[in-house]
Amino acid sequence: MSDDRVHATETSIRVLEGIVELDGEAGITELATHLSVAKSTIFKHLNTLERKGMVVRHGDRYRIGLRTLEFGGYAQRYEGIYDTAHPEVRQLADESGELANLMFEELGKGVYVYTAEGDKAVDINTQTGRRDFLHSTGIGKAILATFPKERVKEIIETHGLPRATEHTITDEDELFDELATIREDGIAYDHEESTLGMACIARPLSTPTERHAAISITGPVSRVMDEEKEQEIRTLLDRAGNVIELNLTG
Repeated sequence: MSDDRVHATETSIRVLEGIVELDGEAGITELATHLSVAKSTIFKHLNTLERKGMVVRHGDRYRIGLRTLEFGGYAQRYEGIYDTAHPEVRQLADESGELANLMFEELGKGVYVYTAEGDKAVDINTQTGRRDFLHSTGIGKAILATFPKERVKEIIETHGLPRATEHTITDEDELFDELATIREDGIAYDHEESTLGMACIARPLSTPTERHAAISITGPVSRVMDEEKEQEIRTLLDRAGNVIELNLTG
């Protein structure tokens, strides 16, 4: 493939990313300014993406098209982990009343592949497909704890340890100490490290594939970290994790 065609592909991907970054809807001028790309170039790429169903036009603005779900659906279901885990994650949300999540690791970041809301869940923008740093979330640290030290170091070298809140772990040695605790305990925590006021309790999943995954329950610190509620959540996560792992190997 020629350099020009590679560059064109990269620009189309940047256009899709730009729409997402602009809250899921944008006009040509807005995208051109955001991406520092000529309006004529944005127009041509949007036309191509629209023909392929990757974006749809609403008046003079563009949104991500539902065709993208076709591709995401395939990615979501590789290895069978999603199909096995999502009913258990749904049950976690129902039983805890909070937000329950399933995350996969890909290219050193965490991807939310399924989220379910309980009747008291707080919306913190963990929609399906969102990518996040692994070190700043409980569910991400649960996944990191399943990697050898060398792989964790590679991820740190690639993505760094950026600070999300004043509580985020940004020191490599401190992170490795916490990962050792997670491996010993089998449970990971996020104490306002990703979002102020929110806490997360997570459990890694042992899978028969090379896919690294984890499940979690997230909610306000005042609820999730209450001693009785915390123990209840740990029990729910252990039950769900055991069921998922047994079904994956059965």
